[in-house]
Amino acid sequence: MRHISTLSLLLGLLLVSASFRSEPSGVLTIEIDNIQKAEGTIWVGIYNSETNFLIKEKAILEEIKINQAGTQTIDIPGLKYGQYAVAIFHDENNNGEMDRNLLGIPSEPFAFSKTPKSKWRLPRFDEVKFSFSHPRQKLSAHLKKWWEKN
Repeated sequence: MRHISTLSLLLGLLLVSASFRSEPSGVLTIEIDNIQKAEGTIWVGIYNSETNFLIKEKAILEEIKINQAGTQTIDIPGLKYGQYAVAIFHDENNNGEMDRNLLGIPSEPFAFSKTPKSKWRLPRFDEVKFSFSHPRQKLSAHLKKWWEKN
């Protein structure tokens, strides 16, 4: 009987110590507002480094099918604490791409986790990164077209 209780105690301690070693994570809630058209898909890319920033294959990629204008919310569960940047665009015509005009200027609404310093170039990771460090954290993103003021 003593061996069973000792074994149970050891197993319990192992489980508790394993939970302390796991990387902390939480739920990131992204609220996207200013959705003008009730159609298409909103694509959300979450990036964890400058090296991976804006590389579709390196992102945590989420999609939201849009059927009403206004505001949409998406939860990203199990996100490990760290530094991230978020890039969002509303693929209004559902072609899977950020459409651009002849000058290369985006013609569909977009947003980043922070307002970039310049709209005349793609932002750098460091300009739009944020710290994710709470069990539940909210990020607000305001979609806009390129020619709109910040």
